[in-house]
Amino acid sequence: MQYLIQSYFEPAADLVVWAPRGGGKTRLGAVATLLDLFHKPGCSIRILGGSLEQSYKMWDHLLPDVQRLAANQLTTRGNAKRFRLENGSEASVLTQSERAVRGVRVQKVRCDEVELFRPEVWEAAQLVTRSHTPADGETGVEIRGVIEAFSTWHRVGGMMQQIVESARKRCTTIIKWCLLEVLQRCPTERSCESCPLWDECRGIAKTRCDGFISIDDAIRMKQRVSQEVWEAEMLCKRPSRRNAVFAAFNAEQHIREQMPDITSSAEAWLAMDFGFVNPFVCLWIIKLDEVTYVLDEYVQEQRTMQEHLEQIKAHSWKRVRRIACDPAGSGRNEQTAVSNVQMLRAAGYTVRFRGSRIVEGIEMIRAALRPAAGKPTLFVHPRCARLIEALRNYRYGEQSSELPLKDGIHDHPIDALRYYFVNSRRAEPPPRSY
Repeated sequence: MQYLIQSYFEPAADLVVWAPRGGGKTRLGAVATLLDLFHKPGCSIRILGGSLEQSYKMWDHLLPDVQRLAANQLTTRGNAKRFRLENGSEASVLTQSERAVRGVRVQKVRCDEVELFRPEVWEAAQLVTRSHTPADGETGVEIRGVIEAFSTWHRVGGMMQQIVESARKRCTTIIKWCLLEVLQRCPTERSCESCPLWDECRGIAKTRCDGFISIDDAIRMKQRVSQEVWEAEMLCKRPSRRNAVFAAFNAEQHIREQMPDITSSAEAWLAMDFGFVNPFVCLWIIKLDEVTYVLDEYVQEQRTMQEHLEQIKAHSWKRVRRIACDPAGSGRNEQTAVSNVQMLRAAGYTVRFRGSRIVEGIEMIRAALRPAAGKPTLFVHPRCARLIEALRNYRYGEQSSELPLKDGIHDHPIDALRYYFVNSRRAEPPPRSY
C-alpha cells in the first residue's frame, strides 16, 4: 500500500521499488497502471521490462483487469502491445532496446526488473517523461512525468546498485519489502523449533504475516539455494557478492578513522595509476609493523601529468618520495617524448614499476584483507571514498573469467593499490631449479 499511495498521488520525483523474487512488485505495478488509466484522463504509460518477456509479465496482469472492468471504454481493441481508453489514457509495452525507447514522450514509465536492463537502454529511458497539465476548461489532474524502477537487487555492481545509489544521493523514495512481508500466516499448530525459516521469522509469521507466499514454498526455495542468494534475493539484505573480487572486504573491519601518522618509522608510498581520459589515481599509503594503511586519495580526469604533480606536491604530506606505479608509465608520451616515470624522477621521486600479472596483485590485496592466519593487514581511511567503492564493487563478469571487468570506474583505484603491493615488496630471488 505504501507503494500504491506514493505512486497514485503523483510523487514529486521518481520511485524505486526493491523487493524479493515473486514478492508481488510486478502485480502492484499493474495495479498502479490501472488506477492511473482510470482516474487520470490523458495519461500515457509505457511498461519496459528487462526483457520483452518481463515486460509482458506486467502486461499480462494489466490487460485482463482492463478487459474485465472497462471493456466498454476501450476505443482500440486491446492487443498484445497497446490499448487506449475513451478518457484519452493509453498504455503499451516497450522492448528492451534504445530504438524502442528513444522518441517516446509519456507521463509514466514503469521499468520492471531493472537489474536486467542494458545501461544504454536505462539511460535512454531517463529522457522520455513529460508532465501533463490540463488546459483551461479541461477536466483532469496534473500528471507528473516520473520513472518507476522495480527490481530485486541481485549482484554487486549491477544496474540496481547504480539506481539505488543514485536514488539515495538525490533523496529519491526507495520502497522496500522482503519475503516476511508477503509470507502467509503460519498455522498455530506448526512447530517453530524445527522450522528452517526460524532464523528469519522468529515466530512473527504466526502473529504478523498475512501474505500470499506459502510457508512450504518458502522453505523449499531456501533449501535449494545458498545463504548468500537467499539473503540477497528473498530477504533483500544486500546484493550477492558472488562475482565480487574482494568479497572479504568489510566496511566495519577494514575502514578506520584512526590512522598512524606519517612518521620517520613508517614506510611511506604514493601509488599511482596513470590516465587522462580515464582517471589518474594517486593513493597515500604507509606501512608500519607490516600493516598497510591507505590514508588519502587523489582521483582526477582530464589533467596533464604536470598538473597532477602540482596537486600532489601541495598535499600536506609532502615528504613522501617513493612511488609505485603502472609499468606503462615508462613509455614515452607521443606529444612530449618524455615518459611519466621520467617526469616523476625529475621531480625528485624514487619510482618503482615492476611488471606483474593482474592476478598477482589481486591475491596480495586479498591476503592483506583476510590472511590465512592472523588479523587483517590492510586498512583504509573513510576519506578514500573512490577506493572504498572500488573494493566493494570491483567484480568479475557474468562469463567465466579469471580477470575482473575493466569498467573504467572501479579498476583504476584497484590498479593503483596493487602496484603498491607488487612494488613495495623487496625482490625475492627466483626459485632454484634441480
